[in-house]
Amino acid sequence: MAKKILIPTDGSEAAEKAAEFAMENAHQCGYEIICMSVIRPVEAVIGNSLEFLFVEKKDSIARELLEAGKRAVKSIADKASKKGLAVKTLVIESEQIEKAIAETAKKEGVHQIYLGMHGESCSLLVSSEVGSVTRRLLALPPPCPVTVIPPEK
Repeated sequence: MAKKILIPTDGSEAAEKAAEFAMENAHQCGYEIICMSVIRPVEAVIGNSLEFLFVEKKDSIARELLEAGKRAVKSIADKASKKGLAVKTLVIESEQIEKAIAETAKKEGVHQIYLGMHGESCSLLVSSEVGSVTRRLLALPPPCPVTVIPPEK
């Protein structure tokens, strides 16, 4: 049975960089890749207190979130396929991104998770060395080793 690596992505530059690193390792070692994107439910994105403002646009917002998740995994899957790597893609809806990543890793029998230090949820208003999803994933603890790829300087 081939070893599997998980690449969670939000479409950010940091996620793309982590994916490149993961794909290089997968290519060298013959690993299979699972690329996933976790999208938050519409209610979590717009907030329950503002939901009444977006009631008519709720379905279109949900479609946009799903499409963004699909684009994020497709970008990485296309690059992996060009390198001759076996790749499986998943788009999952969950309010708790880090738990969805950990549960997917366990369910799929993943041996290693590769992710960027900061994703799209990182804000210039919030200063931290490690992104919030990454930090929460490491705190769970995850079911397998996690490689966190720092940003380029």
